[in-house]
Amino acid sequence: MSETQWHVPDEALRRFVADPGAGDGIGAASIEAHLTRCAACRETAASSVDRAALSRSWEALADRIDRPRATVVERLLGRLGFGSSLGRLIAATPALRWAGLAATAVVGVAAVMLSRFAGADGPFLVVAPLAPLAAIAAAFVPTTEPGGEASVATPLWGAGLLLRRALAVLALTIGILALTSLALPGLDVRALGWLLPAVALSFGSIALGTFLRVEIAATGLAFAWVTTLTVLRVLGGAGFSVADSALFDARGQFVLFVVTAVSAAVALTRRHRLGTLEVFP
Repeated sequence: MSETQWHVPDEALRRFVADPGAGDGIGAASIEAHLTRCAACRETAASSVDRAALSRSWEALADRIDRPRATVVERLLGRLGFGSSLGRLIAATPALRWAGLAATAVVGVAAVMLSRFAGADGPFLVVAPLAPLAAIAAAFVPTTEPGGEASVATPLWGAGLLLRRALAVLALTIGILALTSLALPGLDVRALGWLLPAVALSFGSIALGTFLRVEIAATGLAFAWVTTLTVLRVLGGAGFSVADSALFDARGQFVLFVVTAVSAAVALTRRHRLGTLEVFP
């Protein structure tokens, strides 16, 4: 004898299968609990299912789950003309995720606060160029590639993708720093002096990345930047002002512009040697 002494009426079972939420909650819960114990009612319920509708429902659900939501960076890249697939690959760069962008914002705010505390733009001019440089280095670290070593075998992997990622990182980090620089105490033309150093250091790290790993090149350039400013500070004496140093006057900015142009040319010419997993062990 079956353990279940009663069965759900066929009409009630068909209504439940068609729309479980149509009836009262107690009745639906009772039918659902009954179906877990009664094989006969389960068979009747299965025969009442609209297979075509169920298939369409599952396909729609699977499509929704499998389709990742576009991030803010992906949507921005799409507006700039990048395809959805390429935009997703660029946006996968760790420096372009919320944590990376937030870190850049924190660095910018901290540099502004130091400048306001000191009553001069010097601290921001020193620190700001290092943030894009760090982001560029993070974009090229092999271990941060979401696809790991398998990504090297994909058709889109290579210098083109790496350079696009680097440019996207550079543009967004500079944009964030530009917004934070609006709070500098002495907001004038000299407050923009960090832009060319930031671009020159970033492009310089990519150019040197055709000879050695980009993260190593970025570390060396960061050390050189801090060392140069330290030497200028020592030579300048007590009245030294970073904003008035040779790096931030017209001649220094022109030299940095030339460095940027040369670095870009080297990076494009030697892009096949850009630091990937295969080029450098």
